[in-house]
Amino acid sequence: MLGKLLRHEWKAVWKVPTLLIGALMVASVMAGIPFLFPIWESDWIGLPLSAVMLMLLFFAAMIATSFGIVIYLTVRYYKSMYTDEGYLTHTLPVKGRDLLLSKTIVMSVWNLISGIAVFVAMMIFYVIMLFGLTTRTSIFTAEFMDALGELRELLNSPYFEGMWGFLASLGCMMLTGAVGGSLLIMGAINLGQMVRKHRILGAIGAYFGFYSVMQIIVMVIMFPMMLKVVFAANHTDASEMSVFALYTPMYFVISAVYAILAVGLYFLSEYLIRRQLELE
Repeated sequence: MLGKLLRHEWKAVWKVPTLLIGALMVASVMAGIPFLFPIWESDWIGLPLSAVMLMLLFFAAMIATSFGIVIYLTVRYYKSMYTDEGYLTHTLPVKGRDLLLSKTIVMSVWNLISGIAVFVAMMIFYVIMLFGLTTRTSIFTAEFMDALGELRELLNSPYFEGMWGFLASLGCMMLTGAVGGSLLIMGAINLGQMVRKHRILGAIGAYFGFYSVMQIIVMVIMFPMMLKVVFAANHTDASEMSVFALYTPMYFVISAVYAILAVGLYFLSEYLIRRQLELE
């Protein structure tokens, strides 16, 4: 049954996020295209100004994609659970656990996809920009190759020791953040619906309450670790200190906090859906 719910939920929500991500990719290419032509050397101010506007449009598209997907999925969850559509949803012959799991998984996957899409769009923009600059300017090509050589030496230095562990911790934090962020929204909506006359305000208040508690917990746990990082930085030779080795444990700790809070919010949501359901 969970598989059928996942397929139904995915089919119901995929169009809008895909459209936003597609528009973001187009904007990234359009922002990089001006670097393929001698626009910046033009005597007419309109061409450079148009290029700047395209870059601003690209950065606006990144913000719109990230927030737009979250807002769309949030509204979708509320409508499918606590409006007229919710009556149909809760009459389905499925367990509340499967229903909550399907929506959690789909929302988490799209949150993760949107983050990856923003990163890919930035890479597309930078690759087109660097390609345009290196093919049109021989001086820049030489400087760029020198910079690559210095970067290669830096990557092989002790300063970058533990980079793969750092990337693993960063990926873990992104994954737990995507799941935790989804459950934070759903938990706030589930709790807010108990405020019968002001459901939306209740959900907003619950969200900021949950978010504040999460940030306080992270700060309390992270403060001694940050002191340890500062102490290590002051008593270690800069040429031998690995920034990745210092920050990797911190990111794993943040991931653990996100995971614990996500589990707590999931069981809270499941309880509210099974025992305290209040439809409009």
